[in-house]
Amino acid sequence: MGLGPSIKMTTLHHFNCPVTKRLLQEEDIEFCGVVVNGVSENFAEKVFSAKRTGEIAEAVRADGAIVAIDGWGNHHIDFVNVIEQLGMRNIPTVGMSYIGLQGRLVATNTYVDTIIDFNKNESGYESCVVGDNNLDDSDANKGVVILKRKMERRNKKPLEKSPNQRKIRTLTRKYCDIKDVKFGDSTDITDEVLTIGKDLITVSQKKRDRIKEIKVTVIRPEDNKHFFINSNLDFSPIAYKINPEFLGKGDTFVLNGITCMLAGKEDVSGFQPSNIGSSEGFLDEQVKFNQAGTPKDTDFILHIDVLFEEGEGRTAEGIQEAHRAADEIVDVIRRKMNQFERNYSSIESFSDMSRPGAKKVILVKIVSGLGNMYDSSVYPNQPGGFIGSEMLMNMKNTPVIISPCQCLDGVIHSLL
Repeated sequence: MGLGPSIKMTTLHHFNCPVTKRLLQEEDIEFCGVVVNGVSENFAEKVFSAKRTGEIAEAVRADGAIVAIDGWGNHHIDFVNVIEQLGMRNIPTVGMSYIGLQGRLVATNTYVDTIIDFNKNESGYESCVVGDNNLDDSDANKGVVILKRKMERRNKKPLEKSPNQRKIRTLTRKYCDIKDVKFGDSTDITDEVLTIGKDLITVSQKKRDRIKEIKVTVIRPEDNKHFFINSNLDFSPIAYKINPEFLGKGDTFVLNGITCMLAGKEDVSGFQPSNIGSSEGFLDEQVKFNQAGTPKDTDFILHIDVLFEEGEGRTAEGIQEAHRAADEIVDVIRRKMNQFERNYSSIESFSDMSRPGAKKVILVKIVSGLGNMYDSSVYPNQPGGFIGSEMLMNMKNTPVIISPCQCLDGVIHSLL
């Protein structure tokens, strides 16, 4: 699962990012971008990434920043370095991190003055339950309100709406409700029923390096979820872009009522892929449902279970192959989603806005970047996908800036 199963941001979490959604709602600021900053292994690279983040913030003329991280311990060095680089440029910040009783900062500086602790576990300790200590809407609300107050105090006047705002780009999610999932001859979506066909199963059975076997099953909302699952590798949406060249704008078709769950273990030893803490166990005990990064308890779950060749659940190549396989499997469903251009259940729109004169805000996401089970990738071919994306570790965790709508269109993929 990676460092901190309970706090890790899944691909689904980034797709539904509470902070991004909240910042887009604010009419008295200009939300000018999301900086994706990967956690680095050595101190020099941590400083390099932090400096580049500060320079990006300066280049977009940011007046404030929210800095959110899904790790702790040594990873807090990246966290406080980013806050320091922003502070040195007179950019006020609000940090968001798991702290609890276990994750107290291992380093700090004079610019670290506001942190929202998104610990949710009553014990105050990290757990191996996916979604247990996730950043949620209430944390996002606190962060935005506090940052706006800090900017107002610095400027000695309240924030004001811009009279000349305009839309830069709009992302429209078109949802198709899924009320039933069944197995049949060919994959299809008709009358709110998803049929998993032999064509999808054929893709799952394709011979792959590093993987011995893949099983695809469906968990229904009404099923008893007290059964064993292997360590979680990710939760992701099933979404489709007709023109994938334009992630972050235009129409994206999303299946509503079903979530993809990738899990796995090694063959001979039964090793559960993890860095620090794996999340295998009973599904109802190891996943906190109804979070931004986990399925709703009313969702169907497309369960893709990977059996790695012995030792391959501990390699970057093995983990990446599992995510590639899952993306190929989901792609069989995506190819049936182009029929939704005029047949969908509901619409949700997000717009990146230009607001001349308004204070500019960025969101910095400090995410996995160490490789293997603790890595992230950006710019996949399809929303929430993996194929076509670039690994942050391979990019030496050089920060990239994406638009808020790109974040909500699945540009960030998490390899938990």
